[in-house]
Amino acid sequence: MSEFQYIGFRAIDGPVSEKNLKFMRQQSSRAEITPWSFDNEYHYGDFHGHTAEMLRRGYDFHFHYANFGIRTLMMRLPNGLPDAKAAAPYLEPESLFFKKDKDGKGGIICIDPCFEAGELDELWDLDSFLDRLLPLRSEILDGDLRPLYLAHLAVASDYNHNPEEEKDAPVPAGLNKLTNAQQALAELYGLGEGLLAAAAQDSPALPTHADSHNQYGAWLQSLPETTKVAWLSQLMAEPRSSVRSNILAAFHKGQGSSSWPTRFVERTIAELRSRGEERQREINRQKAEKSARRRAKKLAAMAADPHPTLRKTEQFAKERTREAYDKIGKLLADLREALAGSDRSGLAEQQARKLKDDNPTLNHLTAALRRQGFLKK
Repeated sequence: MSEFQYIGFRAIDGPVSEKNLKFMRQQSSRAEITPWSFDNEYHYGDFHGHTAEMLRRGYDFHFHYANFGIRTLMMRLPNGLPDAKAAAPYLEPESLFFKKDKDGKGGIICIDPCFEAGELDELWDLDSFLDRLLPLRSEILDGDLRPLYLAHLAVASDYNHNPEEEKDAPVPAGLNKLTNAQQALAELYGLGEGLLAAAAQDSPALPTHADSHNQYGAWLQSLPETTKVAWLSQLMAEPRSSVRSNILAAFHKGQGSSSWPTRFVERTIAELRSRGEERQREINRQKAEKSARRRAKKLAAMAADPHPTLRKTEQFAKERTREAYDKIGKLLADLREALAGSDRSGLAEQQARKLKDDNPTLNHLTAALRRQGFLKK
């Protein structure tokens, strides 16, 4: 397996300034750099740029992927964690931590579990995958604890931690209704359906939009008019400014406790994984049953009227592609199964011979039909 690494940065709150772009260009001579993004790939060598400083100077999100096990995420939080007390049970000092800036209230959250090469499925089209992950930062700033819980599961399950000793963190509300970004985070760290379903069994109900709206409304009414006007003026003047994160930081600071419900369950990660394996078997069984019903319905429709299937094979033959020829072979194999035992059981073989006779020079079509047991060699 050849070595491959991807380094990506994204600006979210606003573009990187021209002054700081000069600094970004000094971090790599080959990266594609814009005020909103920084992308580079390595097939040998490493990235030697100053990641934390790049985040402090304008980029908000960083993703480092390597096919030998690295899957690091770093996010700049300009006002720090919205609720440090609520976040604390999910954090640990080595692989999931928040590093506060020396000056100011901001900092960087880092998610860096350790995996062996080949332990997780490889990912592709990584710049697009990074874009799927970007909303995680906004979710964390909103006080959503689900991204931190998923990161906790990834870290507690890596090779540096013993699942028999690691304790599960409080289960956040809404774990059975992950956002698209949270689903991408689960994919990134190989958190399977069964594991998430097992954890979600203890997840409180997701707060409704109305609940959040009412909380925000009541809090805003309690603020001085001058504060609200200043925020609104800044938002109108700079739509992509950090004013929203500033408002959310002030909101969470004013709350007596976390506004995101959680439930603590006394269990180890090993116990959760055992439950997850049981749930995965059940999920696989349900999927197999659903697939079988869908296939039975498809074959019944073919048996009732084979002509649409025959027309599709004729259409695919005109496309003159290997993919189309493979589809022909599979369609005719399905038709053969659908008509088995009936007085039209030879219809699929007849169509295969007809297609071969009508297209004698299409060797890949002939090969596709032979792979499905049609035609003699």
